[in-house]
Amino acid sequence: MKKLLLLLFCLPALAQTGFKADGKDIIWQKSFSAENANIVAILDRTPNLKVAGFMDNLYRGKALEVKNTCEGGTGLMENPVKFEFTILTDPAGYVVKVRNLKIIEKYGPMQAKTMANPAEKYFMDEGTVKTDGIAQQNMECLNNFFTAMFSAPPEVTEPTALTSN
Repeated sequence: MKKLLLLLFCLPALAQTGFKADGKDIIWQKSFSAENANIVAILDRTPNLKVAGFMDNLYRGKALEVKNTCEGGTGLMENPVKFEFTILTDPAGYVVKVRNLKIIEKYGPMQAKTMANPAEKYFMDEGTVKTDGIAQQNMECLNNFFTAMFSAPPEVTEPTALTSN
């Protein structure tokens, strides 16, 4: 009974990060509600996001080396990341899926050696998403980073001035 209660309380926390296991891979996925969102404008805000193709409301692309700007994670989150993304649009919103996430780390004297380590190394264990505090903290950090990166900018409305005549 204790295990069942623990599972019920852990599931909402795990679902909040947007990360899930897809076989042996980890993916991040989030739905955004925005009427007729300008996906090109969203992608243009981050220069290292490159669209490789567009067909039938589906954008496919890569992030070459994006500086991770999230706060609250461990030192690992200070490293840039690269990944592949897809964005599926419809008039009411869009869904972003990030896969093949790599964390770019520098090693050695003067950090001369660079390695792109798969996120699965840090966030998965035997095909399941890790639930330990450090992994969850880093995934929440990345979730905030991806959410900010792929969110539609807020609509700006012209202020109306009240005049007295």
